[in-house]
Amino acid sequence: MAIRLELPRTLAPRLQMHWHGAQAGLRRQFRTARTFAARTTATARQWVQGLADSVVARIGLRARAALRHLARLDAFEARYDDLVDLLCWAAKDGIHTDRDARYAELRAWMCVHYRPYSPRLRPYWQEPGAAALANACDPFETLFRCDNVDDFINDADGIAHLMRTRLALDEYRAALGSRLPPATSR
Repeated sequence: MAIRLELPRTLAPRLQMHWHGAQAGLRRQFRTARTFAARTTATARQWVQGLADSVVARIGLRARAALRHLARLDAFEARYDDLVDLLCWAAKDGIHTDRDARYAELRAWMCVHYRPYSPRLRPYWQEPGAAALANACDPFETLFRCDNVDDFINDADGIAHLMRTRLALDEYRAALGSRLPPATSR
């Protein structure tokens, strides 16, 4: 007959079982942390990319808008130059038959097409102290306000108005050019 004694289990299999359980738990936690980190960085990366895309799009939209304004300004400035040339030519050479008809044509065009440019050009021709004056004299309107060329030529401030308008157009063009990115500017 054999004597059976209840011997305690060996400690090694118990420790091995706890060790495998701890390893499995740590693997699950590492996988969860890795998945969370991947999701978080992907979300952050998408957010940063979206932000960068919107900034680039806004800059692109502003640049395209500035290019459109410059193209329209070119057309306006061509007619403005025609008007100034006619006024200077009439002041220098005197009476000619074509000048009154040409002035009437340019005057009619400017009366229609100057209105959209008036608020944009106002900051460039208006003196800082005259900002409070609601009825400040618009130098552009003085160019085509007169009914005939002789009235403008005989105006004492005609040349001053011509100079103010030219400076205002140049400053407005420079301001539009500064809105363009360096590769697009003219």
